[in-house]
Amino acid sequence: MPNWTPRSFAPDSDSFSNNPLCYRPMKHISLVLGLCVASLCTAFAQPINKPSTDKMLAAAQESEATGNPYRALENYEEIFEDSKDETLIPKLAELNYQLRDYAKAERYLKRLVLRDRKMQYTESKYLYAMSLKHNGKYDEAVDMFKQYISDGAVDSLKSRAQLELEGCQMARKSKEPEGMTVNNLGKKANSPQTESSPSYSDGQLYFTSLQGKEVITLDGKEGDWYSKVYTATKDGEGGEYSAPTPLGININRDGFHQGNVSVTPDGRTMYFTRILLENQYMSESKIYYALQGSEGWGAAKEVAGVNGDYLAKHPCEGELFGEKVLFFVANMPGGEGGDDIYYAPKRDDGVFGVPVNLGKVINTAGDEVTPFYQDGKLYFSSNGMPSFGGLDVFVSQWNGSVWSKPENVGAGINSSVDDQFYSQSPDGYTGFIVSNRPGPNNLKSKTCCDDIYAWEKARVKMDLTMEIYRLRRKNEKTNPPLEGSTVRLMDVTDPNPVKMDSRTSPQGNKFQFTLAPEKAYLLITEREGYKPDTTKINTVGLTRSVEKTEKVVLRLDRKQPETITVKTNEPIRLNSIFYDFDDDKILPDAEKDLAYLVELMEQYPDMVIELSSHTDSRGKDDYNEQLSQRRAESARRWMLAKGIADNRIVAKGYGEKQILNGCTNGVECTEEQHRFNRRTEFKITAGPTSIEIEREEPVGAQKPGGKQNTPASFDWLFDVFADTVVPSEDPMTALANLVMAFDASTKDFGKVKEGEPVNAEFTFKNIAPVPIDITFVSACECMKVEWTQGSIAPGAIGRISVALDTNKRRGALNKDIDVILSQEDQNGYPIVKRLKINGFIQ
Repeated sequence: MPNWTPRSFAPDSDSFSNNPLCYRPMKHISLVLGLCVASLCTAFAQPINKPSTDKMLAAAQESEATGNPYRALENYEEIFEDSKDETLIPKLAELNYQLRDYAKAERYLKRLVLRDRKMQYTESKYLYAMSLKHNGKYDEAVDMFKQYISDGAVDSLKSRAQLELEGCQMARKSKEPEGMTVNNLGKKANSPQTESSPSYSDGQLYFTSLQGKEVITLDGKEGDWYSKVYTATKDGEGGEYSAPTPLGININRDGFHQGNVSVTPDGRTMYFTRILLENQYMSESKIYYALQGSEGWGAAKEVAGVNGDYLAKHPCEGELFGEKVLFFVANMPGGEGGDDIYYAPKRDDGVFGVPVNLGKVINTAGDEVTPFYQDGKLYFSSNGMPSFGGLDVFVSQWNGSVWSKPENVGAGINSSVDDQFYSQSPDGYTGFIVSNRPGPNNLKSKTCCDDIYAWEKARVKMDLTMEIYRLRRKNEKTNPPLEGSTVRLMDVTDPNPVKMDSRTSPQGNKFQFTLAPEKAYLLITEREGYKPDTTKINTVGLTRSVEKTEKVVLRLDRKQPETITVKTNEPIRLNSIFYDFDDDKILPDAEKDLAYLVELMEQYPDMVIELSSHTDSRGKDDYNEQLSQRRAESARRWMLAKGIADNRIVAKGYGEKQILNGCTNGVECTEEQHRFNRRTEFKITAGPTSIEIEREEPVGAQKPGGKQNTPASFDWLFDVFADTVVPSEDPMTALANLVMAFDASTKDFGKVKEGEPVNAEFTFKNIAPVPIDITFVSACECMKVEWTQGSIAPGAIGRISVALDTNKRRGALNKDIDVILSQEDQNGYPIVKRLKINGFIQ
């Protein structure tokens, strides 16, 4: 058995992580520059006379010992071709496997293992099984791994074979996600050599490469063969990436290989590594950073606190415990196995605290490499867990204190070979991966070299069809289609809910909308002559694209006065009867309401009423009571002049004793809000026990139980809006703040155990001079929400109760709750108040 530890496993990461020699020799770390196959092959002159077999064998062994596997393989193949010496087959298989030519390795090993009647090559069954696995022949690989577990002699390899067996069985059951595409970036961006570490920022794709077309031969004529950081841009929508351009000397330093580039999400900082070689092996790998300025990337500097007497690579900025950290890979002593992932807290630009190993949940006895962090999730590649191939991509969720057990991200991203340097866009639907799966432009074998691939998932969506109908008449069997409607779509989870998709169909009754996942929507359907209708659609938890049809039936708005029953001693507010400040004269607008009251008195000739008047809170109490009495007498005189007997009307002034909207002494209110309290009401004191009155005549007449009609206009709100809203405040919330005063807009439930019930209640007061109504409260499916129904009178208290389901929801929880009013702003959009609930579930 050859003296090496199986590693289909991790490359010796840096930009050389795509080394064809995917194994770790026991006594040293192999670099083999060949980012894909760029193994450093020293040129040997071919003599006129063919050397002896012994000399060729010595040359092959020397090439192998000095890190030139391609030259060694050529020599061994030449010897084998001449001698047909079958004892060379194990060596030929081993070298082809190291160089990731799995097809050739499989052919040699098949010949060796299946003809092995004397059981001389039992140990080769492991490598044969691995070759089958990398070639995607999982059924055959499963059988061969089982044979090795039964017949093999090396316990460590038998344990490893069990792990690989689990990976094969997992791969057999896995299916690529429907609609996922994984495409090679093309021959412009991907050279025959290996490309690695793609990082996308502001329209630029950064990556590292040797950009070579041939195997590099160090013979003094190799020229500038160092790995550099390159950029490329996409040639239009759906096009290929352009030919790469190397960055300047601030990043790419002569005499060093640059690798592992990673640009932070804000585009401000670039991390990468600089590597030195010694005798064709990596002797040094340190992490550097550069800052983006007005003239491009500044000079690179070595980061402080991370580098040491070990190989540091694969930097990636992330967040833990509420602070920025740098994730990176190193082979520090005392780790869990090969290469481990560490993090170090960020103190300043390029300055980090003491590195911390991520521990056994993430790191294994194998290699963990190429970390990528986004929104609490860590993506990385590992060969120490059951995988589809060699290195597979895994993901682990941070819950605020611990990492979850890593999960394989599945087929499509992972293949039967090595897959690493995973990244994704903020929405999670596109990204990049580096893989040695068969590509269009490889230097040697189909699987020798790593290329950059772009992946894309089919976007989960809801195709919504709104069908508008009118209510059927008695002689109609179905609800007929209603043309000429308008449907307005509002994303109530949008931070700026002012934006609304409004569509009108003059001739049709169907509307098409595409809704994104994890959203709550409100659809408002309107048609002239019909009463509007609202529809709520929630896409939270949507895992696949669906089609949905919502049917809306609108009712005719006949514009006929509705009536309500008013009983004895129920105050009926006459909204049109207002007074100027410190005055008792009847204004012209008040005559309409008083005339209607006169009609009621004539309709019910035995009815006796109390006509009461009220003031605002400004001024002295005694004066206000006298002023309100004069106002009540003024209204009474107006009615007496219309022929009503004086013994049927009692005038009563209450002063400021019955404030409706909270504008009491010391409370700062607008003129409109104060004016709302300067009013006149009436109630039946004798005669009929109840009467029928028109709901909207007079405007704002009070409903039974103290609930009042909502005036059609909210103009008073916008008179004060411009002077009240803070420029940086969300306009919809600013409007809501003028009508609703909450005890708190954020509730923090602290730390609770998983499964423990959590209840929160938001209390508010209607500080508007008019009633308000809550149409809808939007929250995630993890919450059950209840709220005060119906109109909420001025000065009245309302509540929004939240019951949070904490089952299977460990970690920090920050959720928004949107309160949507039926009242609209000056543009016709519903007013929205955003509340928050925060906490941590253990």
